[in-house]
Amino acid sequence: MKTQNKIRAAGLLLLALVFQFSFASTGGSIMGQVTDPETKEPVSDATVVLESQGGQKIFYTNEHGYYYASNIPAGVYNITVTYMSSHLMVENYKLSNDENKTLDFQLGVSINMKDVIITFETNPIIDPIDPQIDILKREDIRRMPIIGTGGLAELKSGVVKSNGEYYVRGARAGGLAYYIDGCRVMGNPDIPLCGLDTYRMYNGFIPPKYGDATGGVVVMETRNFFGEQ
Repeated sequence: MKTQNKIRAAGLLLLALVFQFSFASTGGSIMGQVTDPETKEPVSDATVVLESQGGQKIFYTNEHGYYYASNIPAGVYNITVTYMSSHLMVENYKLSNDENKTLDFQLGVSINMKDVIITFETNPIIDPIDPQIDILKREDIRRMPIIGTGGLAELKSGVVKSNGEYYVRGARAGGLAYYIDGCRVMGNPDIPLCGLDTYRMYNGFIPPKYGDATGGVVVMETRNFFGEQ
């Protein structure tokens, strides 16, 4: 009887893990530091809240004032930082899938000092996770001498097109996976470039969340996904 209960518990745990990984979505990350602009000291135990469409994600700074918000779904967020009676907000902050941003805050925590709304955002030229990844923004995409997303894949080294299929570093047909607005799509979608906001392609290091991709991964966000025209 005890053996059957153990087997049943192990089966339920395995099923829960399968569902967890099956429905895991892609996301980006935001990291940064909260400091006092007067003393230049880090603010520990500050609360960082990311709010979008009625949902919230809450994070806290460590003893050095750093916070790290990971696996954040793509979207537009209002970010609020609070500590005791001091607070500040950054509105309409856009984050794409697989995007790693740095957002620092200067929050006045002195009793007689008003809130100082100063933010610093940095977008590194080289991605810290995969230096070989191609990241194209709308400004870059609109200048491309092509009309569809299929042409963007051909610009990447190690990609060969044959009979309508893309082969990445010798992988079999179908080895290139596509994600549009965080959702996996089948086939080789070739949407107009005017509808893209960001385009990124992995053909070297592939993040673990794309475990079923054997050749490469293309991650795209559309313009309307962020509510822009």
